[in-house]
Amino acid sequence: MIPFRVPFIAVVAALAILVAAAPVHAQRDILLNVCNETGFSVAVAAAYRTNPTEDRTLRSWFLVEPGDCLEGAVNNVVGPSLDMHVMSGEWRWPARSGDAVYCAPADSTFALATTEPCSAGREPRNFVRLPIGASRYRGLGQVDYRVRCESLSGQDAALCVGAPRDERGLAQIVRTLEVCNAGSGVADTLAFVSRADGRFDIAGRQTIAGGECVDLYRGFPTGNLVMVGAVGRANDDGSVVFCLPETQEGVVQPSSVGCSAGRVIQAEMHVFRANVARFTAYLQ
Repeated sequence: MIPFRVPFIAVVAALAILVAAAPVHAQRDILLNVCNETGFSVAVAAAYRTNPTEDRTLRSWFLVEPGDCLEGAVNNVVGPSLDMHVMSGEWRWPARSGDAVYCAPADSTFALATTEPCSAGREPRNFVRLPIGASRYRGLGQVDYRVRCESLSGQDAALCVGAPRDERGLAQIVRTLEVCNAGSGVADTLAFVSRADGRFDIAGRQTIAGGECVDLYRGFPTGNLVMVGAVGRANDDGSVVFCLPETQEGVVQPSSVGCSAGRVIQAEMHVFRANVARFTAYLQ
C-alpha cells in the first residue's frame, strides 16, 4: 500500500530542449504520459535501463489523480522500452501476466530493480513492457499508458467503476467473504449487506454442499459488515433473523414475525478489519 504521495517526475518544460540524435546505447530523457481514466488515484512505478546492461532502475511511487494525465520525464534511459506497474487498492495493472516481475517496496524508491525471491518487505509485481516512441520534442522519447477499469479481469472491471476511495484517494480494497459449509447437508446460503434505509440487500445467494467452500460475497459493504445465514438452518451464533420474502428478491429487513420454518434465516455478523481483504465464515 502507498502511504503518501512521492512525485519523482521532473518538470517537462525543463527538459523540452533541442538535442542531437543519440547513439543506440546513449542515455536520453523519456516523456512519460500516464492517463488515469478511473474514479480514484493510482500509483505508478517504472523500471528502465540506464546503461547497456540488462540491469534496471526502479522508481516508485507517484500518484496520478482520477481523470488526470501526468506528463513528466524519466531521465537517462537506455534502450527501446520502459517497464511500468500501476496499482490502486488491491487492483493491479497489468491485471494478468506481465512482461517482467520486479520486487516493489511499499514506499518510494530509486534503486536497482530486483527480482524474486523478494526480501525486506518487498512484493513481486507484474510490469508491462512499453515501447518508447517519438515525442513532439526533438530528442525526447515518449511512453503512453492509459489506466482503465475495463482492463481488469471479470468482476473487478465492474467493481472498479464507481469504487469508493480510501483516505489517500486510492481505491478501497475489495472485501471478499468466503463461506464454508462445515455441516453434512446442503445449505441455501445468503449474504446480506446493510442499506442507508435500515434494510438489507441480498448481496449473494448460493447453494453450498457439505464440506465445500465458495466466495459468496465480493464488494464494498457498508461499515465493512456482511451478514451470512442459511435458509431454515439453526445458527447458535446468529445475531439477526431475516424472513426470506416469497416474491421479493434483493431487499429484506430484520424480522421474526410471520416466518415459516422454511423461510427463517439466522444470520451471523462478520466485520472486516482494516486492510483485511478476505475472510472465511463457517456454517455449522
